[in-house]
Amino acid sequence: MRSAIAVIVVCAAVCTAPLVFGGIVVTALAATLADASPNAATTACAAGSTVGSASAAGIDAWITREVPGSPLAGVGAAMVAGASGSGLDPRLLAAIALQETRLGTAGGGPAVYNPFGLGPGLAFPNWSAAIDLAVHTLAAMHAAGAQTIAEIAGHWAPVGAANDPTGLNANWTGGVAAAYAALGGDPAGRVFGPAAAACPSAS
Repeated sequence: MRSAIAVIVVCAAVCTAPLVFGGIVVTALAATLADASPNAATTACAAGSTVGSASAAGIDAWITREVPGSPLAGVGAAMVAGASGSGLDPRLLAAIALQETRLGTAGGGPAVYNPFGLGPGLAFPNWSAAIDLAVHTLAAMHAAGAQTIAEIAGHWAPVGAANDPTGLNANWTGGVAAAYAALGGDPAGRVFGPAAAACPSAS
């Protein structure tokens, strides 16, 4: 929860060696904060896939129910669009935002547009910029072998990280998994898949 750090460097080759920085392992990304965007390639929706099956409206409705007055209400479409083409289920973005900043109501809120706890000390010009970097960070972890929430936690919020002196990271997997389940996802399943984020109109 307190260990998420975005490391942004240019890859000269295919990014295979993760960088360890402050407790979060991020494969090197050819991106910048100002122009981070997911892979433009569009992945076709696979019939029957459960990954990425949440609609933007469904994410927004959950955010409103979970934290009335959250500044992320209405950002569901940006989460779906930001994850599109990456293979990431956009519901994971909402689940992480609940765990990290109570859906944008803690850690600076709208003043820093950083609902995912990326940093420390990172501020963004808008929610979409933070979403783009979070998607890139999660995609890098996926490329390094993380398939599930529990596996992502080992990179995003490792237990015993030096910058987590109060041990909050021990609650990260359970908190994110519970939120993901409430959004209709399988908390023990893969959060990346062939249809993830490519089906914004699915129920």
